[in-house]
Order: sequence, then C-alpha cells, then structure tokens
Amino acid sequence: CFNGLYRVNSSGQFNVPIGSYKNPDIIQEDKLRKISKLLKNVTIKVMSFEKVLNLAKKDDFVYFDPPYYPLKRGKSFTTYTKDNFLEKEQELLAEVFNKLSKRGCFVMLSNSDTKFIKELYPKHDLSLVKAKRLINAQASGRGEINEVVVRNY
Repeated sequence: CFNGLYRVNSSGQFNVPIGSYKNPDIIQEDKLRKISKLLKNVTIKVMSFEKVLNLAKKDDFVYFDPPYYPLKRGKSFTTYTKDNFLEKEQELLAEVFNKLSKRGCFVMLSNSDTKFIKELYPKHDLSLVKAKRLINAQASGRGEINEVVVRNY
C-alpha cells in the first residue's frame, strides 16, 4: 500500500498503488518474534462492526477503526469503502459501542476530532492524540492533526 493507505473502488476491489521504495524495511524478525509471543493466546478478528455484537463477550477487548468522519464537509475523501461510511453509519457504530459497553466489553475507537464524533460518545472517555497525515494531494494538508480516541474504561 502507498503510505499505508487502504482504499477500494466502487466494485470493492483494492485500488491503491504500490509506491516506490528503494530499501523497504518490511521484515524485522526480532519485533515479529516479540509480537508473536505477546499475541500467542489472542484471537484477532476482522469484521463489520455490526457483527461484533454476535461474538463479543464480557471482558473482551474490541477496537474500532472506522473510516474517519470528514473534517470538513465536502472537502474530505469519504469513499474508502464501496458503500461509504457517513453520519448514519457513525451513529450505528456508536450504538454498537454502547451495547458492548453495557455487556462488559472493553471498547476503544479512534476517529476524527470533530464535534459530531465527540457528541456521539458523551458518556465515555475521550482523549486527543497527535497523528501524522502524509497522504494528501495538497502538501499543505500534510502534517500533524488531532484524532479522538474514545474508551469506555
């Protein structure tokens, strides 16, 4: 992926260029072995957020990394998935987050630092973290921005 970007077209096919790297540092064996030991008894599942409700149990940890809400209406790229992910989907995700919280799961989510996102999670812990943005057609749009991390613990 180019700069770590994952995106699909309207047919659901991956469509990001590979980029051009002289000496990519892809395999770091010592780090892979350490991570392997840490994750030995962990099950990681990737799925649509709606399906998590059917599987997650009390004390499970659930992390959501949805398509981020646009920082500026009409000025942000929103078609990372073939079905878009806008207000309605963000609201449904917040409902799932709340249901998992009531179930006793440990839930974390990251998203854009916007009023809309913050208002979806009024009863949870919100933290701001700095994130580097290297992907933007305009060089002026690259750099550090705030992201919101929402937790129920």
